[in-house]
Amino acid sequence: MGDGLAPFRAVDTYHMSFIAHYHHLTWRLRRERALPQLKNENDLPNLTLNGQPDVEAACEEKIGELSVLSPEQQKKLVHHQKKFSRSHTFYKPHETETHFAFPLRLLVAVVVLLDCHSCFQIALGACTWGINYKVRPFALTTVILCCSITCNITAGIIISVGDHKTRKKDVLERMFRQELTAQAIQTLAVKREEEKKKRSEEGLLEIKTAESDLIRPPMKEE
Repeated sequence: MGDGLAPFRAVDTYHMSFIAHYHHLTWRLRRERALPQLKNENDLPNLTLNGQPDVEAACEEKIGELSVLSPEQQKKLVHHQKKFSRSHTFYKPHETETHFAFPLRLLVAVVVLLDCHSCFQIALGACTWGINYKVRPFALTTVILCCSITCNITAGIIISVGDHKTRKKDVLERMFRQELTAQAIQTLAVKREEEKKKRSEEGLLEIKTAESDLIRPPMKEE
C-alpha cells in the first residue's frame, strides 16, 4: 500500500472519511468564529485550547495556529492521519522539510478512484468466475478492465500532481546544491590525501637513494 496504488482496503476509506470530516468541520468553525485564516488550509494545527479561557488568553497572539476542535476530536484526527499516512506514503498531513501538506481535495479524489478501481476488479472477477467463457461477452470484460486500469492510472497522475504541487522547489534545489558541494569537498580531500601520499613516497625514495649513495664504497682506480 506504500505507493497508494495497491488494491483498495476499506480501512483506508474509513480513515480518509474522518480526515475529510474534521477538515471541513475545522473550516466551518473557523468561519463561524471569524478566526484568522490558516497559512495552509490543508495543514490543520495540532495545538488545542482544551476549553480553558486562561489558555486562550495566553495564546491570543497565536490563535491562528490553534485547533478549534475539541481534544477528543483532535486526538481522533491525529490518529487517523497517522494511520492513513502509514498506508499511503504520498499523504503528508503536515508541512515537512521538503513538502507542504497534501491537499484534501486531491486526497479524496485519489481514494475515490482507488475505490472505483477495486470495485471494477471485483466486478471483473465476478464476471470471469460467474459467467462461462463460452457465453461470456468479450466486450463486458474488456470494458470493465479498461475502466479499472483508467481509474488506477488517473489516481497515479493525481498523486504525481499533488506531489509536484506541494513540493518545496527552493528547498530541494538548495539541498541538491549542498549535496553537490559536499561531494566536491570530499573529492578534493581524497585528491589531497593521494597527493600527500605520493609526495611522501617520493621523499622516502629520495632519502633511500641518498643513503645508498653514502653507503656505496668508492670505486678503485686502475
